[in-house]
Amino acid sequence: MVSLHPIIVMLATKPAWFAGNWFRKVAGASEYAQIKPEALPLPAAWVVRSSDKGEPIGVRLDLDTPEFDVVIAVSNARSHTPGDTDEQLLKYRQAVYRLLRGEEGAPDTKPITWHGGRVIEYTDGDLYWADRYSFQAVIDNHLPDPAAHLDGITKIGGNP
Repeated sequence: MVSLHPIIVMLATKPAWFAGNWFRKVAGASEYAQIKPEALPLPAAWVVRSSDKGEPIGVRLDLDTPEFDVVIAVSNARSHTPGDTDEQLLKYRQAVYRLLRGEEGAPDTKPITWHGGRVIEYTDGDLYWADRYSFQAVIDNHLPDPAAHLDGITKIGGNP
């Protein structure tokens, strides 16, 4: 129940320390669901929520652990020498890890942790890989005091 938009924003801008081309596209789950591999500019990345684990920790308080995959797509052209595709993928995976690991996924959250990765699709034209990450946040159902905004109201007439 915590937005993953800040993660997408973190990945959208090429870090100054990264050598080479950055992701040509960084998007979320809805864009990932609509991909047409033949029309994609590679490399690309998507942030896709995989689960939300909740644990009660108090009255109207829960510990939310959103897990998400960063799906990375790189070119797997036949012109590459043996191992080039893996090295290219590894370069992007390490950069994403460096950007995310230990950062906060949203305000008031615990740092992001990495849980490993897996291949999603491996063809003669491209390679899709997903690394799983998570962070924790406390969410609450405490509603703001409806009268809190009344402090600045000047009462006219009637009893004070």
